[in-house]
Amino acid sequence: MDALTIFEDKVPAQQMRDAVVRLQTALLEMNQADIVTTHKFLPGVYERTITIPPWTVLTGAAHKTAYRVRLEKGVIAVNTDDGVKVLVAPCEFDVDAGFQRAGRVFEEEVVWTDIYANPDNCRNIDELENRLYEVPECGLGDSRKGEVKWLDGSQAQLS
Repeated sequence: MDALTIFEDKVPAQQMRDAVVRLQTALLEMNQADIVTTHKFLPGVYERTITIPPWTVLTGAAHKTAYRVRLEKGVIAVNTDDGVKVLVAPCEFDVDAGFQRAGRVFEEEVVWTDIYANPDNCRNIDELENRLYEVPECGLGDSRKGEVKWLDGSQAQLS
């Protein structure tokens, strides 16, 4: 992973998670960034890509399963098991289940893809979200707005 460590000190996992949840609560009181989510399905694989505008601070959901991250574009500071690091695209890394991340984007938009095993080739976003994430009350990404954007640019309303 091509990364620069900002803080060397390792923060206990529960303390980091609590801090991320507090940040999430504070962010929900503010105007929301226009983060675009796209979904790609390959045989046995589900990819969820978010495009994050410059200067955005964001939090993700805790994950129920291990997954792989592919940072395709941009520079972002994120919490990791080894402290806060600045990641520079392109890079890829594996993440264990249970991790919840917070990030801060710099002057260029970030394209971040989470890659998951999808052995039954499920294409139902609600079902995938429930399998993969501890979905917060506020929902996830575009589902907060009631729509899903597919890789081909089409949109679907969520119920």
